[in-house]
Amino acid sequence: MPDDTQQEFAIALKAFHESSKYSFIIVGVWLDQNRLTQYNGDLAGRVNVVNADEWQDSEIRDVIHNGEKLLNVTFDEPFIEQVISRCLGSIYVAQEACNQACHKRRVIETQDDGVELGGDIDVAELIENIVDSDSARYESFISQFAGGFRETELEMYKYLLLPILLASTEDLKKGLSYADIKRDLWDHHPHGKNLNLGNLTLALQAVASLQVSKLKMKPIVLDYDQSGRRLNVVDRGFLIWLGFQDRDKLVTSLGFDSSNPAAV
Repeated sequence: MPDDTQQEFAIALKAFHESSKYSFIIVGVWLDQNRLTQYNGDLAGRVNVVNADEWQDSEIRDVIHNGEKLLNVTFDEPFIEQVISRCLGSIYVAQEACNQACHKRRVIETQDDGVELGGDIDVAELIENIVDSDSARYESFISQFAGGFRETELEMYKYLLLPILLASTEDLKKGLSYADIKRDLWDHHPHGKNLNLGNLTLALQAVASLQVSKLKMKPIVLDYDQSGRRLNVVDRGFLIWLGFQDRDKLVTSLGFDSSNPAAV
């Protein structure tokens, strides 16, 4: 929803809390825990936050083992280990990897006799094929996001993509801090340290709005946590996809020189 709508909703929630017995379950794609209280401070202490995207390795393993019991199959242990290590906490990717392993052996229902699965599968290739199904979406996101809301001299959104494309997967999993982004833009933007940081802050605050209102992205890929001042990749599929890409080619596709991103 647009920011204004989210703010109105947060205000309405307080009224329901005081005047009724209703409770609400709100599903969002942000990672900061106090997004709603940013819009309405009166909700402080009245909201319990559950990160539904946060799956521990042990929890993903439990999902796989529960599936084994339902289908009367056994996944090869190295297969399970590789799926868990390569899915980057994405339960969808883990489940889809197991699903395709089942289909490879024509397992589409509970088996009368136990079946062993996964021993003959290249997990890296399997997961790459899974995320490649979204390649067109992610490539379109990069090109459209770079264009921003309209053509401007500073091209802030184009330069905001550079820290994303240049960062390691581990750093992207943690989110990029404002300080890291500022340093990267000072290094690569033509204005260097003369870049007005107010423009950077405004661009970061509008990251979600750009994807929702202009790009019509569902779900969004990036979100900015204003309280923690951190740019997060909220689509784990994009993280995995990015890990299989030639970063230099992505940088070049935006019009940068991959050996010197400051040169356009």
